[in-house]
Amino acid sequence: MENKICQNCKQNFVIEADDFDFYKKIDVLAPTWCPECRMQRRMVFMNDRTLYTRDCDLCKKKIISVYPADSPNKIYCNSCWWSDKWQPESFGREYDFSKPFFSQFKEFMDAVPWPALDTIEPTMVNSQYCSMCSYLKNCYLLFNSDYSEDCAYSTYLERSKRSFDMCMADLCELCYEGTNMFKCFKTFFSANCQDCVEVAFSKNLKGCSNCFGCVNLRNKQYHIFNIPVSKEDYAETLKNFRIGSYRAVADIQKKLNELEMRQPKKYMEGTNNSNVSGHYVFNSKNTFKAYEVGGCENCKYCHYLFLASTKDSWDFTMWGGGASWMYECMGCGGGQQDIKFSYGCWSNSTIGLEYCMLIKVSCSYLFGCIGLRNKKYCILNKQYTKEEYEALVPKIRKHMSDMPYKDALNRTYGYGEFFPPELSHFAYNESVAQQFLPLDEEKTKSIGLRWKNPPEKDYGITMLSQDLPDDIADVRDDILQFTIGCEHKGACNHQCSTAFRLTPSELEFYRSMNLPLPRICPNCRHYARLNKKNPIRLYPGRCACAGEKSGDGAYANAAKHFHGAAPCPNKFETSYAPEREEIIYCDQCYNSEVV
Repeated sequence: MENKICQNCKQNFVIEADDFDFYKKIDVLAPTWCPECRMQRRMVFMNDRTLYTRDCDLCKKKIISVYPADSPNKIYCNSCWWSDKWQPESFGREYDFSKPFFSQFKEFMDAVPWPALDTIEPTMVNSQYCSMCSYLKNCYLLFNSDYSEDCAYSTYLERSKRSFDMCMADLCELCYEGTNMFKCFKTFFSANCQDCVEVAFSKNLKGCSNCFGCVNLRNKQYHIFNIPVSKEDYAETLKNFRIGSYRAVADIQKKLNELEMRQPKKYMEGTNNSNVSGHYVFNSKNTFKAYEVGGCENCKYCHYLFLASTKDSWDFTMWGGGASWMYECMGCGGGQQDIKFSYGCWSNSTIGLEYCMLIKVSCSYLFGCIGLRNKKYCILNKQYTKEEYEALVPKIRKHMSDMPYKDALNRTYGYGEFFPPELSHFAYNESVAQQFLPLDEEKTKSIGLRWKNPPEKDYGITMLSQDLPDDIADVRDDILQFTIGCEHKGACNHQCSTAFRLTPSELEFYRSMNLPLPRICPNCRHYARLNKKNPIRLYPGRCACAGEKSGDGAYANAAKHFHGAAPCPNKFETSYAPEREEIIYCDQCYNSEVV
């Protein structure tokens, strides 16, 4: 182990023995930034949901893009970018040993065309308002999502159908306002649910059906606020809750939150794991300090890795999909191997990339390349022979360390560091970093990052949110003609669009499911879901289970808890901060009470 001071935040952090083992295996120097600052640095390169209208710089058509019209970069619509109308290798250039690598790469980034949206264009069907996505059909405003159909307003939604306003969900159908949902059907206003059918306003349920307002149930049906009822009473009682009413929904959610605070929570969300730490970790092994990952093995400091397994990877954020030996990568995956310091590379059968961006078609052994297709042994998009490439790359790595890049705050970047944040095309509050590590304008600028004040928006609001009908039963068809003002009115830091409109499929969904109309815009709804989740940060914790005395003075849980009448001795890392009020249990005590 080695204690270091982060070059960015100036706080102490520890490089542990397993970190050094990994760095040795992939032949890189130890990082100079702490894990959280490294994650933040990667995240500032991705804008997944701030959309603009502009013209394509090739075909001149009006398009939707994550780049504004005044962007200095060449931006092609996705059809043009994926076409053979231009050749990425035509932008190839010689490496200049008189300049730092990152200075050259910035000039290179400014010259090469970028796609308007980060998608695999050939797989997208009628889903032009989605980004960081693939294999979508009839989807609208989906971000970081794949293999879904007839869905809208969701993030990290995988393999799902006809679901709206979801965050981190897989294999769901006819679901609404859900977070961390797996294999659920007709489940509304719920979180951390698995294999549930016709469930509403519930948290931490597994294998349940026809449950309403419940917490911590397993394989139950016909329960209301954790109390069992008959099938007939269940149906009759649900009518009285009037979930089609916006005001009634707010009252139900308040009652659910009160019940949840009286119930124990497991120190981390996760199932089918072996030797892991983090939060929202599933089907993983030997994986530490991870957040929202599934099928990971021998990984650390990884976040948002879904679908197929990911192995032997450190400091890897978003996508995964069967990747291995990844280090300091953002938005990469899909069967790739041995990828370092790269962004937005999704191609299958790709191996050996360093400091690359937007490699969407299979390539191998590239250094500092952007947008190449079916190429090998290239540096800054210039073709070399295998022998030339293998001789030149070690010299470039050494040059990066001998002549490091220095940013405006005098932070240095040699070989082994991810791209300097100031190279990002996006302001901090346009990027995904703002979603997970939110900052205000002053703090953002103090750490050398850009802040972009949104342009004045005048959408011609024709209905205020407070004037919407309270009950979906009272909504008329002409609501589709109105521009509705968001309740937040742009006063939040949630990328508020200030106004929104309803789509016909959305209105039909609310009516068929008996759900009230939303009062805030899709971006603000997304941030509201994020704010209900734990942060990507771990704290030392201890099990709060100490037993409860019954009337005769004996501990009620002594018979079923391994620690008997004494307080539980188990300690752990948890994403629940010490000052929070929830009752946090270790895995053993939680299972004794709930499973």
